[in-house]
Amino acid sequence: MESASPSPAALLILCLFLFIAAAARGSTAAGGRLHDSLDSLKIVGGWTESPDAGSNKIVRDLGRYSVSEYNRRLAGEAENHMSFSGVVSADRQVVSGVKYRIRVAAVDAETGDRLSFVAVVVVRPWLRQRDRDLDSFTPFADQQVLRFPSFRSSDE
Repeated sequence: MESASPSPAALLILCLFLFIAAAARGSTAAGGRLHDSLDSLKIVGGWTESPDAGSNKIVRDLGRYSVSEYNRRLAGEAENHMSFSGVVSADRQVVSGVKYRIRVAAVDAETGDRLSFVAVVVVRPWLRQRDRDLDSFTPFADQQVLRFPSFRSSDE
């Protein structure tokens, strides 16, 4: 006599029940609630903060690259160039590669003014010729910077 095997739907319900039970047990053991542990889950494809952005060599190199690339691409339009000063903050997102959103501190070479910009750089290490690409470079928040136009890759 053959034994009956459970249906795929029954197995799915059982797995879901075990996952919820394990999550509830783990969060109550730590003194929390189930929704606390679910809130801490990362969204796939979402932005993740880089807590050590100012000291992270990769992020700093990408910040320096974004300022030099901005200067190179807009050399004919903007007489005032900037020099890289540092990284204020950064987030990363896994896409086809890694997309970095970096708040860059820069100095206006003509006036010495300290400025902040948001640079979006996509890194694809498997591409040898163009492993990183500046997607956009815009003034941070409400900062009025008229002598430095914004840059978006669609403007090329």
